[in-house]
Amino acid sequence: IVLNSQGYTMKFTKLLTAVAFSAASLTAFADITVQGSSFAAGAATQSTLMGTFAAYKSGATPGAFSFAPAMGGYQGVGVAGGVNGEIDSKESIVGTLNQAYGISQFTLGLFFDGPEYGDVEEQTEVKVQYADSSFGTFVLTAISSTVATWTNAAGVVTNLALADLGKGGVWSVANPFGNQKITSIAFSALPGVCKPGATCTSQSDFTLVSVTAVPEVETYAMMLAGLGLMGAIARRRNKAKTA
Repeated sequence: IVLNSQGYTMKFTKLLTAVAFSAASLTAFADITVQGSSFAAGAATQSTLMGTFAAYKSGATPGAFSFAPAMGGYQGVGVAGGVNGEIDSKESIVGTLNQAYGISQFTLGLFFDGPEYGDVEEQTEVKVQYADSSFGTFVLTAISSTVATWTNAAGVVTNLALADLGKGGVWSVANPFGNQKITSIAFSALPGVCKPGATCTSQSDFTLVSVTAVPEVETYAMMLAGLGLMGAIARRRNKAKTA
């Protein structure tokens, strides 16, 4: 595109570059949510904007993603094997992130407190690696149809669909790791807590519905730098026009 003989072509090209840079920055600026429903059934790994998630059927043995029927309007992902379509005992889904993120929430489904099936208060273990390479381990325990506990006081647990027969047993944990940034996250099932009088013939299992990450502060700085560059080029272009 040639605007005129005063060299506006180059200025316009720079402006487009700045716009593209800022658009990329705005994309990075937004929180990133990974939906379990977007994973490919039968695949061992899933690439996302947040990083790569992998299914394991036992320890470090690769597994495959699979799906149990949705309940309560929520669809999560599990691992093929024991309880097909759920993350069962010894199974896990592990996310290796492409940068250090703050996690604003994660959501689990088909996670019950026991009486519905005469079994255990189900427990999820969540292990993370922090940006400083240290590790943290946390546990979510369903203790009633509407109440679950989380071992980090900074987290807030909300029941999104009743933990009752056919109701979904869906839970969201907001701000699960406080202000800590993480580089990996792993979801696995613990044996659970057997209540008196229950048969407890089954162990914990659940689905991963979603994880939402917040980019690092440096990402916001990149966005602002891009917007500033775009504005500076636009101002220079206007001055050249009026000169």
